Amino acid sequence: MDRQRWLISFVFAVVCCGVAPIYGIRGNDSSAQQSRFLNKIFKHYDGRVRPNFDGPPVNVTCDVFISSMDSFKETTMSYEMVLYMRQNWNDPRLKFTDYNHTVTVDVSLLENLWFPDLYFPSEKKAETHDITTDNKLLRLSPNGDILYSVRLSLLMSCPMKFHQFPMDNQTCTFQLESYGYTTKDVIFTWRDNNPVDVSSDVELPTFSIDHIEIRPCTKVYSTGAYTCLEALFYLNRQIGYYIIQIYLPTTLIVVISWLAFWISPDCSPARVALGITTVLTMTTQSTGANSSLPKVSYIKAIDVWMSVCLIFVISAMLEFACVSYQVRRKKNEKEKLKKNGTSHQYYRQGANGNVTQMLTKEDICQISMSPEPTTKTCKETNKSADLTDRICRFAFPISFVVFNCVYWSLYGHVL
Repeated sequence: MDRQRWLISFVFAVVCCGVAPIYGIRGNDSSAQQSRFLNKIFKHYDGRVRPNFDGPPVNVTCDVFISSMDSFKETTMSYEMVLYMRQNWNDPRLKFTDYNHTVTVDVSLLENLWFPDLYFPSEKKAETHDITTDNKLLRLSPNGDILYSVRLSLLMSCPMKFHQFPMDNQTCTFQLESYGYTTKDVIFTWRDNNPVDVSSDVELPTFSIDHIEIRPCTKVYSTGAYTCLEALFYLNRQIGYYIIQIYLPTTLIVVISWLAFWISPDCSPARVALGITTVLTMTTQSTGANSSLPKVSYIKAIDVWMSVCLIFVISAMLEFACVSYQVRRKKNEKEKLKKNGTSHQYYRQGANGNVTQMLTKEDICQISMSPEPTTKTCKETNKSADLTDRICRFAFPISFVVFNCVYWSLYGHVL
């Protein structure tokens, strides 16, 4: 029995020792075959020479997948995006028959491979991603087609115009261009089906993408004509933030300034404090609204709104100054009349201004019992000030409503 067990164990060990090298050899053969394949196709390959040298230009098909698009900054007129840049072209020198399918190879072969000298003209800053490894892809097809893909983070320039701000629409240009090869050597073309694709997860905080337009944009310089592709992003600004943070608060400040028309002209401290507070608050709002914008020399829509609101607030203070001046002037006249009446109450003057006689006690009492002429003047003054306040109570709101109708009819059509 022990002899049979020993025999079975021996046979099993022999079989295992014979099968393992076979599979190991097969695995080594597969790796060696791929190494021989790469050495074969790159044996006489020169990456310094473009395909079809001294022949027709290389046709490079491009497409872009945008995974992130954000950080639109008006002050620097720029935005950030993360994208996958893909390029396809054909190199007859890399045709092979060893495989009947595409082969994904290590990106280290890019050092020996010719690929287009593509760059982004409107790019301010760019970087590739290398975590956890280089985010690049290289595929070879049996017919010589090559797919090269790379993941990039770009800080792009986007010239903006702020005449209609914040009801403005902006157009940001994204361009691909050949740096050294002219149109005689390289031609860029967009892929036929959806060449610029934006991820459904992209959400812009201040803009919405209306649509994307693609077109060629060959450029001519003193050194020659260079192939170029262009994608135009048409952006609509979201005005909700500005309604809540600017338009609504400033409207309430203007309305609050009208409360001064219901406060008595005699309550000067209250009306002065209200006027100064609204003016300072409006100035602060205007400064904050323009702090996130570049210092442009033309008038923006937000400037028109802020300026008119500031005029309304200052006008309310000027109205109080006029009313206060009327009341104070009449009071001074009343005091002057009283003073003059006291100094002449013991004498009666003739037509020529000479004293004709001294008044008796009965005459003095009769004069003291008669109503003062200044009382009527004071009442007329109060009526005049009250009338001014009552007119302003209706004139200011109506004027503000008219301004809103004109303002939103001029700028609101952009929404």
